[in-house]
Amino acid sequence: MPLNSTSLTSPPAPVLMEHCCRQPWETYLEPLKMAPGVWYVSGNDWVACYLIDTGDGLILIDTAMHETAYLMIENIRKLGYELTDIKKILLSHAHIDHIGGCRTMKELTGAKVYLGKRDLIFLHERKDLIMNEGGYTRGEFEPDELYDDDKPIVQGNVTIHTVSTPGHTPGCTSFFFEVQDETGKKFKCGMHGGLGLLWNTRKQFDEIGLPFSLMEEFVEGLKKLDQREVDICLPSHTNQVGILLLKDQIRDDFNPYYDPSIWHELMQERLERAQKILDRAETEEQK
Repeated sequence: MPLNSTSLTSPPAPVLMEHCCRQPWETYLEPLKMAPGVWYVSGNDWVACYLIDTGDGLILIDTAMHETAYLMIENIRKLGYELTDIKKILLSHAHIDHIGGCRTMKELTGAKVYLGKRDLIFLHERKDLIMNEGGYTRGEFEPDELYDDDKPIVQGNVTIHTVSTPGHTPGCTSFFFEVQDETGKKFKCGMHGGLGLLWNTRKQFDEIGLPFSLMEEFVEGLKKLDQREVDICLPSHTNQVGILLLKDQIRDDFNPYYDPSIWHELMQERLERAQKILDRAETEEQK
């Protein structure tokens, strides 16, 4: 499948956020099977949340917004699961569109919540960085565990390897794991925790009180992750990869999301954009 990224032409994130939160029924999306035992379940057509069936409990990656949580709950139940089947909630980063529903889902599931250590500042000293200018509901919560890239997260027959990928936020974390179908064929799945380029100049980083070195870390992270082999790319937002364009092609004997080239195309596309920001900053410094 082609990359079909529409992130440059989509409405601004605050507009998409408002639509999802103020009229969630208009953005509802039924569960999409992304890989064997892996479902897109967020209940909206913008922010991705993935449910992984490990054979011994479920893992939920990200929780989207509090205002859309009821639709995600409906999707999970449509798949035949109970909320208490969820044993672990993995958060990619501490922005409102990914953690807004965490308090709700943690209370309903009893699951352990995981977060990157460097994003703890968002929950405590710098709540302004959660990007909640719209004033949407966000229940307070504390993670039960912090990621350690040397310690994979294991549940049932699934082992998730985390990779710290600062840039979008300081504690942004990416996920890699394998699943297999009923024939035993294995598929490598990968999700970059946050690909958005929120600030483009040193001045903007200074104004929000974050180091411009985050952009340098972002570039290095993209280069590192581009070396990985990924069969099925799981975007953190649907406009990064054209998954909605292919949803009607899903069949029992055909997965339109299996394409090992997409991961590299996405990494390269973001790397090119981020490198331009770094080059421009270097040019301005030399003036």
